[in-house]
Amino acid sequence: MLTLLLFFIAVGGVVLSAYAAAHQPIHAEAALPGAALGLTWRRAREVSTRNGPRVFWLGDGDPTAFSRAYRVAREELRTAGFSWGTAQPNNGQLQPVCWEDPTLPGIVLTTALADAEEALAAEDIRLADEAAAAKRDADRLAGFYATDSRTAIEALRTHLAKLDWAWSKKKRELAAAVLAEPMQYDDVPTIRAGETARRLVREVDAAIARVLERISKNPSQDWLTLAQDPDVRDAVHEGTRILSGRDDDMASVRNDSGWGKSHSSAGHVLAAEESLSVIQASQALAAVHRHRRQLPDDLRLRIFGAAHF
Repeated sequence: MLTLLLFFIAVGGVVLSAYAAAHQPIHAEAALPGAALGLTWRRAREVSTRNGPRVFWLGDGDPTAFSRAYRVAREELRTAGFSWGTAQPNNGQLQPVCWEDPTLPGIVLTTALADAEEALAAEDIRLADEAAAAKRDADRLAGFYATDSRTAIEALRTHLAKLDWAWSKKKRELAAAVLAEPMQYDDVPTIRAGETARRLVREVDAAIARVLERISKNPSQDWLTLAQDPDVRDAVHEGTRILSGRDDDMASVRNDSGWGKSHSSAGHVLAAEESLSVIQASQALAAVHRHRRQLPDDLRLRIFGAAHF
């Protein structure tokens, strides 16, 4: 009886030992490198597949390196059995796995891992080269915009200094805000400041060009030169308000009072301004001159002088 009991104990110990061995991760030396592709590999089970016996390994840890390697060396890794899979087919989380073929020589696995590492190194070099090229392009672009923005800001300052009379109050305030804007770095204005400066100068130049074009068609009425006198600007502004006050009908009725149809809208707009710029005053002079007989004599004289009285 004692002999039989010892027999069962011995057999039970062998079975338990075999079960424990089958369910514990084996050492890295047994197959996969312990930290291949940035993961810790553990042996899950041995399985029989239609392609023959396989040892199923699970890769634990951050799969970032494996994902990159699988992307750049997919065929090489698949040859050695690497892929994505789950521990439980129906309800497992997708993770790196390896279906090791124990019948293949060890050089297959070693070569696949070496190829993957080489592909990763090559991609690192490529990405570094691309990043360096992108930085060089960005630096060149920044240099271009730096010069361009500085030029635009300087042009704005020069324009304001030489042609201050051509700037309306609103545009002058906007220009002052642009000039007061903090630099992006060192002495480089922001791209937005440079673009705004260019736009303002362009708009004021266009307004001057329109007035000069009108003058060229009728040199005897050089309202632009006359409008540069601040007293004339104040007087013609007063004239627009008088005519607008007589134009409640917005020129819809022909009554020889207030503005005519061609000047009514612009006249009311100019009259509503707090003050007139040189450009606005030149436009007001042209409009008021057409209706100057409705103004008091002294105001006409202040505006147009004896030549156009």
